[in-house]
Amino acid sequence: MIPDSWTIIGTGIVILIAIATSNYRLRNEIRSEIRDVRGEVKELRERMTRLETELRERMAKVEGLLEGLREAISGRHVA
Repeated sequence: MIPDSWTIIGTGIVILIAIATSNYRLRNEIRSEIRDVRGEVKELRERMTRLETELRERMAKVEGLLEGLREAISGRHVA
């Protein structure tokens, strides 16, 4: 082989190594970001569940108060 061929082959190998290294780093960064997003989604789900529970409790209390108010307005006996 002539020296120019070796130069071309060497340059190709260097470019391939650079691309592979770049892909490896990007893949690791993406995995880290996905892990972070999954953690945030989990926290949001937990918070949403807690808020839904609180809302149900408050709505039940309001419904009870409204029922008592309806009975008081209609003249029925309130227990």
